[in-house]
Amino acid sequence: MEDLIKEHLDKFGVEPKVIGMFWSEPDLLIDGIANAIDKGEPYDEYMMLSAEDRKAYDQGKLFF
Repeated sequence: MEDLIKEHLDKFGVEPKVIGMFWSEPDLLIDGIANAIDKGEPYDEYMMLSAEDRKAYDQGKLFF
């Protein structure tokens, strides 16, 4: 996982944005970061949320 995070950082200049959506399924997290690198898009779980869920997350009402 550390190598994958470093690869993401080297490619995009930022670490993957992990907010905890996949803590209970670490294989999905690893696959998601690897797929993002392959697609050339930074990994961002926050942007995976709907607009409504982002608002709830920002207000501290959405937990994983």
